[in-house]
Parts: sequence; C-alpha cells; structure tokens
Amino acid sequence: MKTLLALAFLTLTSLLTRAADPVPTETVVMRTGRVIFSLNAGDAKNVQLRGQWQKEPVALSRGEKGQWSVEVERVPAGVWEYSFVVDGLNVIDPGNPAIKPQRKPGKSILHIPATPPAAWDWQDVPHGTVHTHSYLSKSLGKPREVVVYTPPGYELAPEKKYPLLVLQHGSGDNEKAWVAHGKAHWIFDNLIAQGKAKPFVVMMIDGHPLGQFPREQYEARRAEAAAAFQRELFEDALPLVDSLYRVEKDRTLRGIAGLSMGGGQALNTGLGNLDRFAWIGAFSAGGLSTEAGERLLADPAAINGALRLLWIAVGQDDAAKARNEQFIAVLQEKGVKHEWRLTEGDHSWPVWRRYLAEFGPLLFR
Repeated sequence: MKTLLALAFLTLTSLLTRAADPVPTETVVMRTGRVIFSLNAGDAKNVQLRGQWQKEPVALSRGEKGQWSVEVERVPAGVWEYSFVVDGLNVIDPGNPAIKPQRKPGKSILHIPATPPAAWDWQDVPHGTVHTHSYLSKSLGKPREVVVYTPPGYELAPEKKYPLLVLQHGSGDNEKAWVAHGKAHWIFDNLIAQGKAKPFVVMMIDGHPLGQFPREQYEARRAEAAAAFQRELFEDALPLVDSLYRVEKDRTLRGIAGLSMGGGQALNTGLGNLDRFAWIGAFSAGGLSTEAGERLLADPAAINGALRLLWIAVGQDDAAKARNEQFIAVLQEKGVKHEWRLTEGDHSWPVWRRYLAEFGPLLFR
C-alpha cells in the first residue's frame, strides 16, 4: 500500500484551511501552529490536556453543551504525543484518527510541520512503499506481523537488489511505531531524495515475542525473551522477507538498529551474530546487561574486523544515559571501534527521529 500511514498526517493538515467554530467539535490545527483542542465530555468535572511539547498540563474550559476546549497559541513544529485527562482518566482524542501504536494505546499524535520541512515531515519527493505481512511464526506457534519499507523506485528496478536494515521499536510500542509515529518512511524518502542516504529495504517486527512482561519480571525473563526474539527473527521473519523482497544476503549489506528496548536488541543480536550483520545502531539502548556486554565483547579484534559501524547515542536527560556510558567505557577499555553521540534530549521520540535521520546516511557506504 502506497504509504497509507500518511493518512494520519493528511487528516490533521486537511483541517488547516478550515475556520474554527467558537467551540469546535474536534481538534483543529491552524497554519501558524495554533491548535484548538476539543473534547465532548459533558458529565466531566475536570478536563486537562497533556502534551509532549510542554511540561505542565493545561486545563480545558467547559462550553454550554458539554464541549470542553482550550486554545494553545503555538505548538512547536514536531511530531508530538498528547492525550486528555478526564477526571483523572487518560483519554485519547476521539476526534483525531492518528493514534500512537502502543502495547496499550493511550496517546494521540499531533504533527506540526516545520518550515523548512524537517527530515520527518512529508515532502514532495519520490516516496517508497510501506507493506504489512501477516505470517505464522513457527518458532513461536502464533500469528505475527512484519512491516516492510521499500525505497522509491523499488518497483521500477526488478533486477536490483537492496541492502536490508532491521529496525526495532521500544518496550511500550509495536512493529508499526517506527512508521506511524517515528515517520521512518518519510525520513528515508527525504534522505534518499537529497542524496544523503543510499536506498535500502527496512523490516520491522514486534519486539515482544513472548508478550510484554511486568517490570518486576523483566530481569528474570530478559534472556528468555532475547532468545525468542532472535529465533523468530532468524527462523521466520528474515526468511519471509528474503523470499518476498530483493534484498542482499551478504552480511556487509545488512544492519540492525533500534531504540530503547530495541536498541538493546540491536546490540545483543548484532554483536552476537556478526556473521549476519555488519552495521549496528543503538538509540537510548536498554536491556543489555553488563554480563551480556562482556560476553559479546570477548573478542574485540573479531568485532573490529567484522563491523562496518557501531553507532550508539543517548540524550543528556535520558534515564538510560548512565547505562550507555558504562557500555561505552567497556568498548573503550577493550578497544572496540564505535561512534558515540551524547546529545541533548531525553527518552522520547523527538530524540529518536533525529538519531535515525543522522544514522541513516551512514549506512551501507
């Protein structure tokens, strides 16, 4: 399907030319970045807006017919998460079809394009295709899905093969998050159009093969989940993509990257399978223990000989900063070649989009 997930962006931006009623019946976005948020909650006693672009919640006012609304003078450019809090209960915006793909959906998406457009904004360039495949995972014994991005021109070059990137989400999200919320397909489209990145195919699978564990069980079951993830990746998802798409099989043309939990999966899977991957990216990585790191880095010379890129980044205000710095210290001690980026930002999607836009141009050179 031709980038159908652009629908969420187009739905919001289609409201730009619409005049807002004094008490609008749904969220309205103006060209200036001014946004009128609205919710029909007639029996509510208190309604607030929680937006990712601001630290404190904003109170909505109740209209005569039970329509609650608030006007935010200017929302900064970006792709933001937001929700309403109605008498203490988190509520997504029922007037906005753009919902963040999560294990437990609880956030709507508000996309304010930048001027000039940012890497994650829709631009008038050739666009790739986003595909979704359902399959029976034999390793897990249950139905699963894989999302695949093919770059612009893929359908027009039937003899050409492309490098492959495995791109993983974080613990609260699913395989659709990098496209629907991360805008990865637009990032790659724009980078390719600008000549900054080589065209490649991207596959994204659900990083919770055994389901999402409660936090108190995570440490005990982490190794089990990591093993199940790799089994599904190597026995089910990759063979499916290999059979359906013109992707290179050579390890030097394959990479794996991810954010948060997915960053830990990228490090664990990539460093543990250097016969399969030569490019690794970890954004605010989590889930890689010190013991696992020591085991995976036992042969620095072999790693340096096999890897084309080991790229690690985290934000100054990220709770994962200390863990990443500890891992970097081990890499430095062992002499493992890597690129390290300590940037502004916290543990959030605005940071990870920037990382993907910086990481993408480095791949498969």
